[in-house]
Amino acid sequence: MSPRRIVVTCSDVVGPAMAGPAIRAVELGRVLAQCGHDVVVCAPRVDGPAPAGVELVEVAGEGALRAAVEGADAVVGFAATLADQPWVFNTGIPVVVDAYDPGLFETLERFRGAPLNEQRDWVRDAGRHLTAPLRRADLVLVASERQRHLVLGLLAAEGRINPRTWVEDPTLRQLCAVVPFGTGAEVPEARPDGPLRRGGPLVAEGAVVALWGGGLYEWLDPLLLVEAVARCADPRLTAVFLAGPHPTPAVGRLPLVDRVRERAEELGLLGDRVVLVEQWVPYAERGAWLTGADIGVSLHHDHLETTFAFRTRILDYLWAGLPVVCSDGDHFAEVVARDGLGAVVPIGDAAALAATLDALAGEAAADADARRQRTARAAEAARWPVVAAPLVEWLRAPRLAADRRDGWAG
Repeated sequence: MSPRRIVVTCSDVVGPAMAGPAIRAVELGRVLAQCGHDVVVCAPRVDGPAPAGVELVEVAGEGALRAAVEGADAVVGFAATLADQPWVFNTGIPVVVDAYDPGLFETLERFRGAPLNEQRDWVRDAGRHLTAPLRRADLVLVASERQRHLVLGLLAAEGRINPRTWVEDPTLRQLCAVVPFGTGAEVPEARPDGPLRRGGPLVAEGAVVALWGGGLYEWLDPLLLVEAVARCADPRLTAVFLAGPHPTPAVGRLPLVDRVRERAEELGLLGDRVVLVEQWVPYAERGAWLTGADIGVSLHHDHLETTFAFRTRILDYLWAGLPVVCSDGDHFAEVVARDGLGAVVPIGDAAALAATLDALAGEAAADADARRQRTARAAEAARWPVVAAPLVEWLRAPRLAADRRDGWAG
């Protein structure tokens, strides 16, 4: 494969503490660099060293991004980023639109209850961020087959499923490909001096830690974990929430953190069996936190966001060998149930969640060992170089989409 100059761009901070879009940009960039490409990752703020073979560039405005894109063989960008930089599609450079996070549904939940005019503006903008780049994308990336069905519908609505794209590839895999989030290459090792158990400790000796290993966003249901801990028969069950401010300043502090704290305090659990870690754990340190836990938890409400979500925190749990406890209804609920990676509980059912946590706390060693083997296989299959294969293959010969080459798509 001939080396290409690939520019990967996102709108989140890239540095020691990163959220999902920045992690994805860096990890995809790392894979592409390992394939021999000349890779540049652009972000509005860059803090820290770059992965081997990847150049990090801070782009504070359109001019800086234009300079970075000049001479590229392909651009890979998040849908929301490219929606605000439509000129990228006029450069003649093939453009890959990463739509792995359909933020429209998150926005609907985030602004539920706000004044209607405010909701209208935010939701309209989120819809534009999702759909506008699809009109001229040369390849669209999604994280699951569920998301692919959504995006194919949007592409059809935008006229992108047409005789030109169909005759080139009637599967449309060359127009919309599944590239999930991935897991790290090196499995983290449990350490007795890890941050969860040292210096205090955060949790009581012998605690069975159910870890909430990601942001406390409005479309999720961390309060259910607090209610379940209060019902657990096993007094060792302790919920730990990673509850620090989001590393991207525009997001900042997550309001749901305060509601979790207040409810835990009302139940007399705060600081004892419900612990809030007031920091966003640096990306390089997440393994040490994960391996100090016993169970990984992901809970959500019943709405459309759940249908199309791809909960990346669950991949962290699998990477660390943790049993996963998750709500029913999303992509990973199907995976966890099918592959025996933990337990799926009904949405909003605190009693069922408490019973599940109690069962895992008292699980027989043989059962736990068998599940860890299944979890290791699942994590191995989700390594970044494995899941990025469709993008790597497409970049062997990046090209404008068939209907963009002859002006059909505009």
